[in-house]
Amino acid sequence: MNLKLIWILLKKEASLVYNDHSILLALLAAPLLYFALMGSTYFNKDEEEVSVGIVDLDNSQSSKSFLNKINATQKINITHSYINLAEAKNGFYSFDVQGLIHIPKGFEEKLIAHQSTPIGLILNNSKFLSSNDINKAVNLVAMEYAENSRQQFFQSKGINPSLATLKAQPITAQINAVYNPTNNYGNFLLPALFILILHQTLLIGMSESVAHDRENNVLKSNFEESNYSFLNYILGKTSFYLLLYFAYMLLTFFVVFPVFDLPLNGSFFTLIMVSFLFFMATILYGWFVSSFFKSQVRVMEIMAFTSYPVFLITGITWSFKDMPLVLQYVSNLIPLKPYFSFLKKQTVMGVDSHLYNSEIIHILLLLLFGYVAALLRFYYLKNRVLELKSKPI
Repeated sequence: MNLKLIWILLKKEASLVYNDHSILLALLAAPLLYFALMGSTYFNKDEEEVSVGIVDLDNSQSSKSFLNKINATQKINITHSYINLAEAKNGFYSFDVQGLIHIPKGFEEKLIAHQSTPIGLILNNSKFLSSNDINKAVNLVAMEYAENSRQQFFQSKGINPSLATLKAQPITAQINAVYNPTNNYGNFLLPALFILILHQTLLIGMSESVAHDRENNVLKSNFEESNYSFLNYILGKTSFYLLLYFAYMLLTFFVVFPVFDLPLNGSFFTLIMVSFLFFMATILYGWFVSSFFKSQVRVMEIMAFTSYPVFLITGITWSFKDMPLVLQYVSNLIPLKPYFSFLKKQTVMGVDSHLYNSEIIHILLLLLFGYVAALLRFYYLKNRVLELKSKPI
């Protein structure tokens, strides 16, 4: 390994990035722009005051009290009152409300008589978070009414109030929400989105550079300048990207995370070290794949196309074990898969180190795999260059 040769190649790469507007856009403008757009979209991280419509056919004191309790819950806002279901459906279909609560006539009468008192709940499940909030609020209030009704019934039978309370609620569930206690979408999605942005912009920018070298026959001179050494070449070619994205990583964890109030419960040192290994593995994978292309446009299209599929199969949005086995095997070959799992355990959960050792080992194995693949590809291309060089003109 020759540091002087590596420095020459690193400066050459920086000059290429500076003079190629397409690469410059992918590496410098895109990450910051996407951070601002994605982050601002989920800045509040949770939907407040979900709009709900009501159809109160009973129009009694009991029905109004029931609806007031629902409206007083944290995330529900009763914004529309309809005369009948036909009118309510029009509001529902036009997205004026995300849910409808239908209280039939005779609600109060049945409630006083301790009879079953059904109410209707229509939810727009195309926005599942909103529908979950409405469903949770209505059920919590309904359970409170059910408990009070049972308590009154037992008291009417001559049972003292304290015992009636116990009989009215024989089983109590003590729910402790951990890691994301407010159950908001921002804390769940934003960390993965920020890392995905860095991952894909890194791949796009560096892949364009490698394809540029092949497209413009610069690969030969780079090999010569590296003295045909793999370490000289790969460190000189990729160190610029590693340094740039190490800076982005520090910006993400020390600035972006606090700005968006995202949790960082684990060790900063471990987080930085494992993130560094993750970016090294990503760079080696990116160099290997892009070395098969001789067109900047084509490789950019391929790398951009993979963004969403890669995100989906890493298990961040869906249970990994419920995916088809083929996708599970493919996902395990992508550095994002173990890194996302590590990131969740390290930042959100803050678990002990032995609980994410398997993810670190997984990343190290992929780093080794990427290194071997890049090494073999380098020697193949080097031999091709030497063969062409030895041929008589």
